[in-house]
Amino acid sequence: MSTVLISTKGQIVLPVSVRKALGLKPGMRVNVKLEGKHARITPAPMKKASSLQEIQSLLKYDGPTVPISALRVTDYKG
Repeated sequence: MSTVLISTKGQIVLPVSVRKALGLKPGMRVNVKLEGKHARITPAPMKKASSLQEIQSLLKYDGPTVPISALRVTDYKG
C-alpha cells in the first residue's frame, strides 16, 4: 500500500506501480466509485472512435462539393 498526498485542487498522483498494474497511460480516463468509506479506481472503457462517415453525417451540408484546394484562410494572423 502506498500513501499519496492530496493537492489543494483535490488531485492525487498514482504511484508508478499502480499505474503499471492497471495499464494506465497519460491522458487515459479512470472511473472512481465510492464503496462505503473506500474509493475504487478502475480504467474507464475506451470510447469507440467515430468513422469519417459518422462525423460527416453530423455536419449535414447540402451545398455543392468544394475541393480542398479551393479552401483558403485569408485573414489568419498567426
